[in-house]
Amino acid sequence: MGHGEHDDEPPDEGSAEEHAPRGALPDPLDRLWRHPTELPPLASGFVGAPPGRGAAGRRSRAWTLPIVGGATGALVTVAALAVAGVLDRGASTADQAGMVPNGVRVTSTAPQNALTAGRSIVAISARDARGARRGSGVCVRHAGRVLTSARVVGDATTVDVLTGDGRQHRARVVGRDRTTDLVLLNVDGAASVPAARLAEGAPAPGSSVWVLGAARPGSTDLWQSSGLLASKDAIVAVEGGPMTSGLLETDASSGNAAAGGALIDGDGAVAGIVVSRVGQSGTTYAVPILRAVAIGEELDERGVAPHGSVGVSLVDSAGGPTIVRMSPDGPAARAGARVGDVVMSIDGRVVESPYDVIAIVRAGLPAGTLTLEVRRGKDKVWVPVHVGATTG
Repeated sequence: MGHGEHDDEPPDEGSAEEHAPRGALPDPLDRLWRHPTELPPLASGFVGAPPGRGAAGRRSRAWTLPIVGGATGALVTVAALAVAGVLDRGASTADQAGMVPNGVRVTSTAPQNALTAGRSIVAISARDARGARRGSGVCVRHAGRVLTSARVVGDATTVDVLTGDGRQHRARVVGRDRTTDLVLLNVDGAASVPAARLAEGAPAPGSSVWVLGAARPGSTDLWQSSGLLASKDAIVAVEGGPMTSGLLETDASSGNAAAGGALIDGDGAVAGIVVSRVGQSGTTYAVPILRAVAIGEELDERGVAPHGSVGVSLVDSAGGPTIVRMSPDGPAARAGARVGDVVMSIDGRVVESPYDVIAIVRAGLPAGTLTLEVRRGKDKVWVPVHVGATTG
């Protein structure tokens, strides 16, 4: 399918030629070429099945007596097909796409073992005081442990889950982390849902990736799009979450229902959990799977997940993100930062807003070190800060 954004599964696509009615061929004497089967009986040389993807190479060959007339007819036929562009035309999307087990629709470019990941995708329906929402989830541990989007779940304490076998389940919210837009669910009676195969690391920028998510309410079909990975260290800073850095960024589109779904790498493994859409752009972000699972484990054990903090409050001034308050005994104050300092970069990464500062700091490991480059009057000062901890 293309890269447009859809909440539902895309319709089959096909070229106009595939659906156009075909009439009878004109009389052979009125044509510039003849099919080998129209030549005299002993002159049938090259018989080809309709060409498939790409140039020649997939045609079957049936050889008979090497009669000059048959060979000539075959060459004329091939030449005519080449002129018509048939041999160079790739298979249509409709030819490449097909329904696969559990309703996953993929194109022939998707890794075949990604279909296994599709069996670990579930559809999520949640309702709270703000209304009803739907999204996707990924089973990351057997016995019904599912990661999904915090913005899909909202303030709900239980949600409805539809598994690939068409069964409805009730799921309990184990813990939520709005910083990374992740929620851990415990799905009742879903022990039969297989845990997804998880990637051992993030794909390289420029590599192909796929998004798998729920297609529509009440359907076990899955929705899929493909694209390229643009970055392994993207920043998302949305008030109310997600607000973090170190995310995977791709141009593979994701409809609203794909939030909480899976980002699949070229080996067919789950490389990330898709966060809720940010703005109206076609960009999709995902929490790298190793980080997502680590957060899920924290949520399972404590109900919350720790994130970095340096103990400052900032405003967006004309000069940039400016410190206006600090915790007296906080990490930044102990490191020598001052009220009025303008934060220019963190560990060499330029920041342009207070949200950028918070996103990078939240992604930092508690007890680690971040170096703030600040402008103090006319001077530049580098402040190494030992990161504290907060919860999301």
